[in-house]
Amino acid sequence: MSSRTSGTPPTTTGLPDEAAMDRIWIRNLLDASDEVIYFKDLQSRFLRVSLGMANRHALTREQVCGLTDFDLFAEEHAASALADEQQILRTGTPMVNKEECESFADGSMRWVSTSKFPLYAPGGHIVGTFGISHDITRRVLAEQETVRLAEASAAASASLARVEAQLRAVLNGSADAIAQYAPDLTYRYINPAGERLRGKSLQELVGRTDREVGPAHESADSWEEALRCVLATGERGEHEFSMQHPDGSQGWFHTTLSPETGEDGAVIGVLTSTRDVSASKRAELALAHQAMHDPVTGLANRYLLMDRLGQALLRMGRSTGRVVLVFVDLDQFKAVNDSYGHEVGDELLVQLARRLAAMRRREDTVARLGGDEFVVLCENVQSDASVREIAARMVSAMAEPFRVGAGVQLRVSASVGVAVAGDAAVSATDLLRRADTAMYRVKQQGRNGFHVYDAAADDRAEGPLQLEIDLQHALARGQLALAYQPMLSLEDRRLLGFEALLRWQHPARGTLLPGDFLATAERLGLMGLLGAWVLDAACARLAAWSATPTYTAGEPLVMAVNVSGSQLRAIGFADQVREALAAHGLAPAQLRLEISERDLVEEGPRIEATLGELGKVGVQLAVDDFGTSVTSLARLSRIPVGVVKLGRFAGLRQRDVVAAVIAAAHGLGMSVVGAGIEDAEQLAELSALACDDGQGFLLGRPLEVDAAERLLRGGDAGPAVS
Repeated sequence: MSSRTSGTPPTTTGLPDEAAMDRIWIRNLLDASDEVIYFKDLQSRFLRVSLGMANRHALTREQVCGLTDFDLFAEEHAASALADEQQILRTGTPMVNKEECESFADGSMRWVSTSKFPLYAPGGHIVGTFGISHDITRRVLAEQETVRLAEASAAASASLARVEAQLRAVLNGSADAIAQYAPDLTYRYINPAGERLRGKSLQELVGRTDREVGPAHESADSWEEALRCVLATGERGEHEFSMQHPDGSQGWFHTTLSPETGEDGAVIGVLTSTRDVSASKRAELALAHQAMHDPVTGLANRYLLMDRLGQALLRMGRSTGRVVLVFVDLDQFKAVNDSYGHEVGDELLVQLARRLAAMRRREDTVARLGGDEFVVLCENVQSDASVREIAARMVSAMAEPFRVGAGVQLRVSASVGVAVAGDAAVSATDLLRRADTAMYRVKQQGRNGFHVYDAAADDRAEGPLQLEIDLQHALARGQLALAYQPMLSLEDRRLLGFEALLRWQHPARGTLLPGDFLATAERLGLMGLLGAWVLDAACARLAAWSATPTYTAGEPLVMAVNVSGSQLRAIGFADQVREALAAHGLAPAQLRLEISERDLVEEGPRIEATLGELGKVGVQLAVDDFGTSVTSLARLSRIPVGVVKLGRFAGLRQRDVVAAVIAAAHGLGMSVVGAGIEDAEQLAELSALACDDGQGFLLGRPLEVDAAERLLRGGDAGPAVS
């Protein structure tokens, strides 16, 4: 049978029947279309797909058939597609133009517009789904970018509005005067603070210069020059000036000038910010005055005096007169403070300053060096008689009674030393030293008089006298220092602490040991001041070390301080010790006070009472330089101390005496320190005799602070000090 008779008869048009044509159209559509077209069964498996879909997944159409979306897409998208198709199968309702993001297993994605429909069999029942997807990624991204740009623009506009509002608030609220100047130096803008400063409104200032609105301040020329400099160079500048406030008061101002530039970078104006610095300027002037003047009397201080003295010596070469320096020191001023209090003492100093100022000539300078020491600098003094007349008038003026306090009348005297410079070869420092030396010569001769420095006579006796003078000033001039000698346990060589040793760093004689100056200090009555300084400085150093864990890994460190008999006899010494411990946060047992055997043997009721008070405080008490004799041994039980520090013994033949002292001390519950250990034989002997602790050059020389801290850290202490 031919195909013509066996198949469907052709239509009158010569084309296949309608069903055949449907298949032709579908095949051509799927084979040639670049669109994503697909047919699925009831389990959402692909039955047929377009060439465009296969190409999209880099597969053949045959490879796609039988797969599901879970094979081609990320799980989340595949699950969403399956849910949509199941909904269509249940309801028969198509899903049209759903915009969604397809995500792939490799992490890539694209936006598509998808339409899905139910797939009907000839009998009218649903046998699957079919759909078509259009790639709309470029459109979606463009829309997103448009939205982003719109949002960014809105945010920028809002931000600009906020910035403008904030800038306006800053300008309106600023205490600094902020202005904008045109190239012709006229105002373009000024904030409210600027209006108040100029005493003019913005409307009155715009378009006019500072000269035009007036009143022009005193530095108008330099102000305009500063503006022109910024316009010419484009560089930031600063300017300070003084002018009157609108209320007439004088003010000082500091201005920062900045270039205002256009879009092309050219300078189109100047922005200025002016701050009223009147308060700080007044404070600066006050500080400058304080730096050069005494706070109690208002007179010139040492710095201003030395400056004016140096200038006077330079001027002396151009005049016929001489420069005279008069050093005035009140006699027994300490007694006034002790009897009437420091308030009355200060009032006496103020009245004395007024009396000296009233006597000076216009070109003279009256200065207070400190304490009760005053200096009068006189220029153009013509004769020796005039020099003596000036000094005599000073002595007489000081002898006149002073009325201070609540009707208290005081009579004091003064020791006046005079030094004369006949040429400019002498330095200001030397001239002051000579006047100081002359004043101390009066002190030695009974006070209440004057002495003119005589180089021939005074230079011969200046050595011992100068030491006394220098010692009077050593503490105030910061010349005292402490060295620290290690104290070690003889049993295990463990570091226990240090003994604080006083040193005087003399500017001319170098480092002086206590033996070089303590006798002088005793004679001058300075031991109390020196001892108080040593006690406080030693406690401060121990507190600093104790606060550092690196230095205090074991037991608390101990600091030993030597105490003189005059300190023990002074009223309130125990309170002084108690206050030093409290001020530096130290435990009393960390402080050891070492008292010489001689002072303990000669103890009177005052020393005995002080030792009792110190015992209650809880500090360690040690007898220093304990003698190796039977006499000393007999006294041991009567000495109220807990530590015995052996003096250096001459040789091993004294071994029995030393052994007896150590045994007796141990029997009394005291510990023993061997001092002055300088050789290994002596160390071995003391260790054999059960001496507890030791110190000396063999165990450690006196150290400066840095070296002592290296020793505390377990390192090499380095070089010792004398």
